[in-house]
Amino acid sequence: MASGEPRKADRKRWRMDVVRHLEDFPRQYAALETAMAAFGENFDLRQFKAAFNATDAEDMKDYNQVQAVERAVGRVQNYVADLAVGGARLAGPSLDGEGSLPQRAFSALRDAKVIDDQLCRKLIRAQQARVMIEHSYVDTAAGDVHRATELVRESSRNFISRYRPWIEVHLDQP
Repeated sequence: MASGEPRKADRKRWRMDVVRHLEDFPRQYAALETAMAAFGENFDLRQFKAAFNATDAEDMKDYNQVQAVERAVGRVQNYVADLAVGGARLAGPSLDGEGSLPQRAFSALRDAKVIDDQLCRKLIRAQQARVMIEHSYVDTAAGDVHRATELVRESSRNFISRYRPWIEVHLDQP
């Protein structure tokens, strides 16, 4: 085995992870859309803000719906990031560079022409938004979570439509 070349066991594990994530992605995406639908057909910002800022015991059901949205956003974005990293590892685009591993993976897929520059920027913003929601929650405004939710929904759908045909070729390689 050449220096720096991944082990066969690693490639097999990455391939299995990608396949499992691709198989489960539609369910996770549907969970996101279902959680969003609790706030009206068009994911109404006013309804979302009211539920997000709920403090009374009788409003906790609505607040739990906000938490369902947040969890679904995190899950979908994690899947997209994991798929990007796994795809870059399997297909060979370099993960060198600056930023987090998912950000480097999105850039690597952009450089490999899997995604365009605009989608790459959106995916990086979506990843940053996921981190904000999960790690800076007390300081995060309802409007920021709402925007992040819309961004993750759009960017993940666009990512999967470009990623799936590209990665399927690499899933058959040893």
